[in-house]
Amino acid sequence: MSARRRGRREGGRGPVVIAGWLLLLLASLSFVTWRQTRGVEMEKSLRALEVERGVAEAERIASVRRIEELRSRSRILGVAKDRLGMRLPADREIVFIPLRPSPAGVSP
Repeated sequence: MSARRRGRREGGRGPVVIAGWLLLLLASLSFVTWRQTRGVEMEKSLRALEVERGVAEAERIASVRRIEELRSRSRILGVAKDRLGMRLPADREIVFIPLRPSPAGVSP
């Protein structure tokens, strides 16, 4: 075979090979672009969830503080006095009742 004939054969295949490589390059670049875009979207979602978690944690802390405030002795004494007309007993008003020993084997 002459060099001229070989050149024609390879010359016919050359543009197809180049087009194939170009298509492969474009596909890989498209994939990288899609992956990067997806990563940015996921990072935005993650940041939004972190902000939401921070708000929920702040609400939880505020709720715990409110519960502690509502359970405080001073608040309970104030509510008992204002709403129920109760007061703390004086020392002479406190009566201690002795416990009787329970029979053996019977729990109180």
